Amino acid sequence: MFKVATIRRLSMAIFSLATAGVSAEPMKFQPGGNDTRCRECGFIQASGNIADDTPQAFQRFLDAAPNYVPKRIRLNSPGGSLQGGIRLGELFRARGFTTEVGSDRVDPEGHPHFGGRASVRTPGVCASACAYAFLGGIERVLDDGSKLGVHRFYTKSALTQPTEKLFSGRDLDDTQKIAAALVLYLVNMGIDARVVALAATAGPDEIYWITPEEARDLRVTYEPRGWKPWQVEPFRGGAVAVSETNDGTKRMVASCTRRLGPQVVLTNADMSWDVANWFEQCRTGLLGSAHPVFGTEVDPSRVQVSKRKEGGAFIRFRLPTTTPNLASPALFSFQSPAYPYACGSDQYEGSKINFEPAVRLAFGNCFQD
Repeated sequence: MFKVATIRRLSMAIFSLATAGVSAEPMKFQPGGNDTRCRECGFIQASGNIADDTPQAFQRFLDAAPNYVPKRIRLNSPGGSLQGGIRLGELFRARGFTTEVGSDRVDPEGHPHFGGRASVRTPGVCASACAYAFLGGIERVLDDGSKLGVHRFYTKSALTQPTEKLFSGRDLDDTQKIAAALVLYLVNMGIDARVVALAATAGPDEIYWITPEEARDLRVTYEPRGWKPWQVEPFRGGAVAVSETNDGTKRMVASCTRRLGPQVVLTNADMSWDVANWFEQCRTGLLGSAHPVFGTEVDPSRVQVSKRKEGGAFIRFRLPTTTPNLASPALFSFQSPAYPYACGSDQYEGSKINFEPAVRLAFGNCFQD
């Protein structure tokens, strides 16, 4: 696989040709979010035009920030320097940042996560060079109402004099090198290279807005912790309903056995911490008397925790025989009053897509245990 250094050698001398020519204030970085109980509540807001030296400005911001700065950045930018956008994306990837498309507004009643500024998320736009910076994120999130756009790269002279014969054979050679460098950048970032083809459909004064469906299919957006839609799978003459995270580390299975009735099994294959111990502590360490599972209450005596041979653990909830109302797939939710702070988590929110019909079918088609 080509490395980032290969891209730089291929295009260092020519990236200065590829500028978006937009009129905007230079990109600034500000703390944002609120100090509340969720991993995503704190972020860095990045707004404005991307210049060649924007990556250095971001590095200076990080150097001056406290150690607990959130690894999540929101981009709201019309574009700018292609060189700056790609190098900023490389920096996001190297530092393990999640990228979001969106803006924010000051929340005067909020509690700052860091840096003395509290804010709430609002939709935003990330276009041109900003889109390539966005692709550097480990996780990549396109907010509802926000827009992500791409177009062909170009030079300012070509934009101001579109009918003039400005280009030499060397310019054509450089253009091909830039296109190759963009493809290599996308491949190294795990993005489908067809994004370049989408960009080629829009001229310098146009934008191709990537739809959420295209973003998902081309891996432009990627949320490892996000849950896939529920699916029904046949099992031992019955059926089970299954949903798992995009990275495959967490899995929910709803089923019914003829002897024990309906049950929900939550598996966490993460081997970086003692999942089994956490499950066991939270099995009995309730503020209420029962676990809220898929819309019904489950007594701790009907909950079992086991370690997995492969690493991680699973927790099994045996539901009452009465059919639950299937209000929510979330387990150990921060929103539930049943759990103390230490047992609240945003890792097990589950997917609402196909949730009710899939789980109801699984609970109604019991297999022999």
